[in-house]
Amino acid sequence: MNTDSQPAWAWHPRLPIKKAPVFVWPPRPVAALGYLLGGGLLFSPLILTLAVSLVVWFFLTPDRSHWQSFSPGWITQVFGVNLAVVCLVAGGLHLFFHTYRRQADSRKFDFNELDRNNQKFFAGNQVWDNIFWTCVSGVTLATTYQVVIMWVYANELVAWLDWHSSPVLFVLWFVVLPFWSSSQFYFIHRLLHWKPLYKLAHQVHHRNISIGPWSGLSMHPIEHILFFTSFLIHLVVVSHPLHLFFHVHHKLINSITSHTGFSHWMVGDRPALPLGDFFHQLHHRYFDCNYGGTDVPWDDWFASYHDGTPEGTVAVRQRQMVRRGKAATWS
Repeated sequence: MNTDSQPAWAWHPRLPIKKAPVFVWPPRPVAALGYLLGGGLLFSPLILTLAVSLVVWFFLTPDRSHWQSFSPGWITQVFGVNLAVVCLVAGGLHLFFHTYRRQADSRKFDFNELDRNNQKFFAGNQVWDNIFWTCVSGVTLATTYQVVIMWVYANELVAWLDWHSSPVLFVLWFVVLPFWSSSQFYFIHRLLHWKPLYKLAHQVHHRNISIGPWSGLSMHPIEHILFFTSFLIHLVVVSHPLHLFFHVHHKLINSITSHTGFSHWMVGDRPALPLGDFFHQLHHRYFDCNYGGTDVPWDDWFASYHDGTPEGTVAVRQRQMVRRGKAATWS
């Protein structure tokens, strides 16, 4: 939907952006169930992520007997699978949307293209810079967390959740993990905007104003270490290694798809698969807003919510002016 009221965007969803009807008051159980059974979970990239995790778990994972000790063979296999998943998803989306432009500008948020001649990026190229940080730091550190927790499982330092004894809880984990991951991301993201930590690490990710699939995991190693701490929940709450695999793949794949720069993959004139996240796209442009997602409305509860409207932009700018005024006074 193109409108004259929002000329800063090539396309945007209907505004204001609506929050998911899950964590609302008064409760809306019918709407919440509809969300979970629709675009929130069942008909979303999460199902594809679950499919990837099942394939990896049953066909591409080293035998559990190897997990009991750290050895290069099985660790390299886990790293290789994660790298392949990231390259297939990010590389495929980049080629489709940005290289060959198979969808042209249909449902593209930003007028601007990815930077190909900007010296703030490695070799002056945003895409190559993003690929470097994603593969060298992102996949490596995600795999490190995963391997350590697999070792913990194998040595029975934490209990396993068994499908046969707790099938409902087993399935419920797949529903809960995305909400947990979103909540953890909000608070880690707020921490990363603390000025010293921003200058040290988070600015690497925020160099990407116009974003593409490879931008999602383009982060400084310090940010990756913090970003992937959500995996540590498996050391505290009883789960199964399959839940860990789903969690890892969700963090990797969702980071990529949410930065696609296009709202949907289109089949003809019909949106077939939701991809890009306009809510997060607003964060990349306006900086001091939308630290989390719309599924758990932490931004609404902590007054950092930008609903995409011009009024929302004015509110963000006013908060920035107040903050800068206080900083000038203190200095």
